[in-house]
Amino acid sequence: MAGKFIRSFQWLIGYQMVRLLVGFFLGTWVARELGPENFGVLATAAAAGSIAYCFVELGMRQLVLREIGRRRHSGAVVAGTVFKLWLVAGLVASALLACWNVWSQALPWGVFVATAVPMLLTAISIHNNWEEAEDRAFVAARNNMAGYLSAAAMRVVCVIWLPTMVAIAWTFALETIIAGALGMWISHMRGRGYWLRGWDQRIAKAVLSRGALLVIGQAGTLLLLRADTVMIEHMRGRHEAGIYGAAVRLSELVYLLSPMIVTILLPRLSLLLKTKDVPHFREMAGRGSDLMAVVGGASALGLMLTGPFAIRFLFGTPYEASVPVLLVHCLGAVPYFQMEWRYAVMVAADRPQITAWLSWMAVILNISLNLLWIPHYGALGAAWATLISYSVCGMAATWLIADLRWFAIRQLRAILAPFDMIYRPRKHLALWQQMLARSSAFTV
Repeated sequence: MAGKFIRSFQWLIGYQMVRLLVGFFLGTWVARELGPENFGVLATAAAAGSIAYCFVELGMRQLVLREIGRRRHSGAVVAGTVFKLWLVAGLVASALLACWNVWSQALPWGVFVATAVPMLLTAISIHNNWEEAEDRAFVAARNNMAGYLSAAAMRVVCVIWLPTMVAIAWTFALETIIAGALGMWISHMRGRGYWLRGWDQRIAKAVLSRGALLVIGQAGTLLLLRADTVMIEHMRGRHEAGIYGAAVRLSELVYLLSPMIVTILLPRLSLLLKTKDVPHFREMAGRGSDLMAVVGGASALGLMLTGPFAIRFLFGTPYEASVPVLLVHCLGAVPYFQMEWRYAVMVAADRPQITAWLSWMAVILNISLNLLWIPHYGALGAAWATLISYSVCGMAATWLIADLRWFAIRQLRAILAPFDMIYRPRKHLALWQQMLARSSAFTV
């Protein structure tokens, strides 16, 4: 089990680093070629697609990781049931997104179709999720990396020979197509087949009832991440959305690290609760907060030091206004990582309702601040609204739940974790090795 963990960790680190590096340079190249206005259209498409995606995914991905991780003998039934639910949800969400585009006229229809394709193909991602749930996250990471690099290569071709919004938008859809196809092929090789036939009505009802709360929470989180771009485009135009999109693209590159940590630790966290090992569950939850604080703090510091130079050098003069936006927005990495980890802890504890109402409390704050500040301050006002909302949702709001005060205290202590890890790295490494060895023992 330790070997699988290390291999998965290496592949996930490699995959996220590839996304960070390739996405950083390729994203700036695309923005520079298209200009703020056309890049603003792609940023709006990405924001609207992300919001719609959460209603496709229905909060089930982490439930899949938890349930298959706990009950591997029922994996085929769980995966098959979720596969069919995602097929239907993809069709419904795409239709609703089309209605929104008819009303808003925000996206050219070629860009819209490219945005809708990943939602329609969400169901095939269950093959990669199944690998993750069975401690083979390295397989899913390998498939996702192949999809990403293939799409990135095609994006380079488009930027050089066909630098249009529609062509570039389709390269983003290509990533989902390739990664999903590779996952299907792996499932076929393992004897599961391309089309997952498992179905259980009771599981469907249970997953939907739990997923409904998760999707409400996820919708809140995604609105925190994406509503600002849509609001800027509506209130200040495509150019301002492009300015904000350039800053956010750099800032949110580091957000890719959060799902990697959750994917690795969530199955182990769930197993500790399954065995009723509450003390060690709390210990791992606290150590996870420490790790998120270290990664979030290092990310924010790195962006503050290198981000302004990167925008001026890579994006060019038209994006100069993105620099102050980035310097504010990147600070949100610290509370955002804490918010994502608390979400995973609540999934493991089967308490998604907490995430749901905390997220929507922050959404209301975020939208209110956006309505006040975007008309006067544009992209910079949205960046401040994001930072304040992340801080409220990610850390301050945890204190409102009486039986989560222990976790709120660990989040507060986690702020000092980066300094303690620098001062005593061997101690923290030994603690992580002990925890992972203990949690791995339950999976044998």
